[in-house]
Amino acid sequence: MAMGKNKTGIMAAITAATEAPKDGGSDRAHRTLPKGTIGSVRAGLGGIQDIDTKLILAWGPKDRLDIELTAVNSAEPNESIQDLASSIAEAGQQVPVLLRPSKERDGHFEVIYGQRRILACRHLGIPVRALIRTLDDTDALLAKGLENAGRAELSYYERVRFAQAILEQGYSRAEVCQALAISKNTLSQLERINRLVPIAVGEAIGAAPGAGRPKWTTLATAFEKEQLTESAALGVLGRSGELESDGRLELVLKEIGKRGKQERSVEERSPLPGVQIKSGKSGLSVTVRRAGDNTKFANWLDQNLDQLIQDSFERFQSENHEG
Repeated sequence: MAMGKNKTGIMAAITAATEAPKDGGSDRAHRTLPKGTIGSVRAGLGGIQDIDTKLILAWGPKDRLDIELTAVNSAEPNESIQDLASSIAEAGQQVPVLLRPSKERDGHFEVIYGQRRILACRHLGIPVRALIRTLDDTDALLAKGLENAGRAELSYYERVRFAQAILEQGYSRAEVCQALAISKNTLSQLERINRLVPIAVGEAIGAAPGAGRPKWTTLATAFEKEQLTESAALGVLGRSGELESDGRLELVLKEIGKRGKQERSVEERSPLPGVQIKSGKSGLSVTVRRAGDNTKFANWLDQNLDQLIQDSFERFQSENHEG
């Protein structure tokens, strides 16, 4: 499906929703709304509507890992929603959300962006201040992506998942780039993270708002090189206790470092007192101490080692050439 409007066009259309009614009225819904929604809104200054949060439905690709708008949300919202609710209670809702009338349920609306604000208002038991536009799916997606990009609210991993969710709904890579305001190269990087990091691991870690591309790239590379498995990562995360999302990611990254050291470690054994053999991927070494009872043996070995190695090599060749 092609993008019918560019960014300037869609933002102009959204801005138009804030225009005050030309007839001076302030108690009716915006003139662009379908008739079935008129009774569900109360207009405010600048075309902003007060909407009952119970009338708002989820829509579109999921862009956040920690929240989800449902008909009935938990009575105890997560900490970020509680903080936002406290802010709205003290200073009011400063930024309206964007909704569109639902085609499936008369008198209801679908959220284009602003889920956190809706949940915060729902928690407070107050209506949410909203702009309402009749946007098609393509324009709604672009508005959703532009708002997230403009407010820089999504973490890097949330952008990874948001981009994938858009693609899975049938949009083209070009449309994803436009919606997220990113280049094709950046989209390729997001796709690589999504492809290599198991979904279960990403969801167990969470949004990790403090982590950017380098940390997620390190994690993806570890899975690609088989330095880490999904089960091992989930095992580590299962022991993360009360750590927040960024802390959980750091815990998994530290596990990669531990496993790397284990792979580089050498096996040590001592077949005789004073004799130590070290075996690793890069080589094999034998150390014989020249002290005490070992002195004579070390001296003898020093004199005969070349011949012993030659004899051992000939035996090796003989055993490996046998049919």
